[in-house]
Amino acid sequence: MNEFLNTKFKKVIFIIAIIAMIELSGHGIFASLFRFLNSLN
Repeated sequence: MNEFLNTKFKKVIFIIAIIAMIELSGHGIFASLFRFLNSLN
């Protein structure tokens, strides 16, 4: 059970890291939304 939680935790960290990298590169949903909001003002 402990090993199951550990692998699941690692998978979650891995996914978060990928999303963070995409966002920081400026191609993520939040980056696009932020650019859209800035273009409205």
